[in-house]
Amino acid sequence: MMKLTDMITKDRYSAFMRIVREWRHIRLLKRSGRGHEPSGVSGTIEGECAVLCPACPHPGKNLPANWEKAGDTSRWVYSLFLAIDANFRLKRLSASNDTRDPSLNRGSAYFVEEVQYKDFLSKHRTKKPQEDSTCNNYDAVKSASIRGGKGTTASGVGTIECSRHDMKRPVSVGDLQLGEQYVNMDYLYFSSVKNHAPTSLVVSYDIACQWSCKLILRSQSYPMNLITPRVNDLHATYLVPKFHLYAHQTDCQINYSFNLTPGVGRTDGEAPERGWAAMNPVASSTKEMGPGSRRDTLDDHFRDYNWRKIVALHISLLNKVQEAVEMRSEHVSNFLTLSKSLPDAVVQQFTTIIHQWEAGTSQDNPYQAMAEVTSAAKIRLQLAEEDATTLSQGDSLLQHDSISGSVLIAQALDLQDQMARLKLDANALGTHSTDIQRTRIQERRNRMKRLITAWQTVQEAYVPGVGAYRCRTETMRDGDLTETHPEDIRLLLPSDLSPHFRVDSTLSEYEWRLRNGVAHDCLAELRRLLLILSSMYKSKDRLVHGQVQNTRSVTLIKNVQARIDFTARKYRMNRQSLVTLATLLSKHGWETTLQVLNDEDIHSLRQGDDASESEGRRTLSWIWMTGRTSDAEMSETMSEGRWSLFQGGGNTKNDSAIRIEWCKSRARAHRWQEECILLQEEMRRVTAFHEWQAGIWEARAITAATEGARAYAWRQMDSRVKLRKTCVDAWKSLPAYLSMGEGVVAMGGQLTEAPLSTSLPP
Repeated sequence: MMKLTDMITKDRYSAFMRIVREWRHIRLLKRSGRGHEPSGVSGTIEGECAVLCPACPHPGKNLPANWEKAGDTSRWVYSLFLAIDANFRLKRLSASNDTRDPSLNRGSAYFVEEVQYKDFLSKHRTKKPQEDSTCNNYDAVKSASIRGGKGTTASGVGTIECSRHDMKRPVSVGDLQLGEQYVNMDYLYFSSVKNHAPTSLVVSYDIACQWSCKLILRSQSYPMNLITPRVNDLHATYLVPKFHLYAHQTDCQINYSFNLTPGVGRTDGEAPERGWAAMNPVASSTKEMGPGSRRDTLDDHFRDYNWRKIVALHISLLNKVQEAVEMRSEHVSNFLTLSKSLPDAVVQQFTTIIHQWEAGTSQDNPYQAMAEVTSAAKIRLQLAEEDATTLSQGDSLLQHDSISGSVLIAQALDLQDQMARLKLDANALGTHSTDIQRTRIQERRNRMKRLITAWQTVQEAYVPGVGAYRCRTETMRDGDLTETHPEDIRLLLPSDLSPHFRVDSTLSEYEWRLRNGVAHDCLAELRRLLLILSSMYKSKDRLVHGQVQNTRSVTLIKNVQARIDFTARKYRMNRQSLVTLATLLSKHGWETTLQVLNDEDIHSLRQGDDASESEGRRTLSWIWMTGRTSDAEMSETMSEGRWSLFQGGGNTKNDSAIRIEWCKSRARAHRWQEECILLQEEMRRVTAFHEWQAGIWEARAITAATEGARAYAWRQMDSRVKLRKTCVDAWKSLPAYLSMGEGVVAMGGQLTEAPLSTSLPP
């Protein structure tokens, strides 16, 4: 008689999952052709089973025979574009270990070989803090020791990717333990380039300005099998991705910019961010896997991701060409128009400067302004120095013993700022506010009242009769004086008194200068807060889960938004006063720098992920461009076309602004021309790579030992032939299309320069 225990079906889940892993591994080896090679599976080398990017340069596969002998004008075309980034969604909990759950791939695809990787980390990771930041306290380094959490073995993965085509590279992915530490990213970087790179690289990284500074120094202690002589011979250019660049200091925004660096086309360096969107959905299932299962699973997803990119290259590259040709024509035309409106001598001077800087023979950066940025602190320092000069000369013009006119106005602006904050806090009190809350507001009002009274006493010395004028203009209702809170009192500065009251023009000038600085500070603060808000939204989407964390994140975001609203109101108030003072003091041209701030102007750099919002297309909100040249006269000069300022070789205040605008216009034109050249070369590489790979499978088919192996090889060859034919058919009109519009240049040709009667420097 059958027992009940014999009728219960045994759990086969673990066995089934092992079968799935083995099947995936065998399929990986089969598709990589290891069954057709004489050395077999045991002869598989690192990264050999990865799907390569056909559009990237691969010596011996899709590059011309003499590519290493290319001249200076075309060598950049054969550069390899890499992007470094980390994903902290792909973490792994402390489940199992490498002994119980080893990897089957063992470094043959995208993940580095784990034993060598961990041995390297154990020898070179120290408890010393990372190098001091030379830039802003950026998140990638700031969070290096707090990512992950309790019960986490891997806080995420770091990767080196193809930055132009968004594909994972062989042996370029590894687990992170405590954030993006340099030792982890160094290993992945050198592992990626030691066997697969041409002689020049363009590397983008969120913190390239810090990471690359001592990279060579750090590499001197690394093992020679990682730092090969070929790596030391590489010519690498380190840049910061375009979206991340605005969080860096001004120097980094110039020296590490894709927009201003020759030979990079319209690469943005943000490819990893787009690629992670496809990988994040697997994070929930891989975080509880064992280490080997997780690496093999991610390898399989990376391979699938690369293959889907490859089969769509004929469409994606064609779309890029269509956009590049249109934008090339537009920006080359704009650059030539701008150059023709300038005197030849000025264009010749600018051209010489930019050529010397690009050639590395000059340290003078043509994109950097010489004038200092306008700010309230600098204006107050200037006014204090002017007061000191007046006192040192014995010419005391003070109507008050201890407070000068400039200090009087500066104190008033500080008071207005405090009054605005007090009014916000008072309005925030609800009907159910506590006695303590109401007490604090009342105490602040009392202090504010005393400060205002003291300030008005000094004001009487500088503006006689202002007290009587204030009494006449007090708000009256039904003959009774309405009670006014201190935060609602009008201080009656020169901008408030004009044109109804006669005020000393010196005080009006003081207010003009101080408000001008405050307005610029408000714009700088708006940009800073918008960057913080954008980063908070991004971190919330990537890292915050659960109701409690979401509630806290929303509260923090609301606080930052409230500060943005306050700063915007402060800017508008100061600008309105500047409008009044400009009429009184006959000020002109300032409106093009301090423009009217509308609600639609207050948005981040990538609102809605609109690809048109970039430096290359210049459709950013005006607040992101105002003040970045540190020259308040730039917009006025550019709009009115005052090129006559340069007649006779005069050197004026506007020289810096016009030079910067001309150089940026030239850079935009050149980047779009380079993009067309790069796309044309990448399309050639794709067809050459498919042809090379078809030849490899054809040779395997001819030498196959069995009929099944021969049939599979012919099938793989046929798929590559079809891919090549699809690309050729889709791109058959490419030469004619690239020859359309303005700015056409062939590979190795001279990019568009300003039209001059004299010859340009070489």
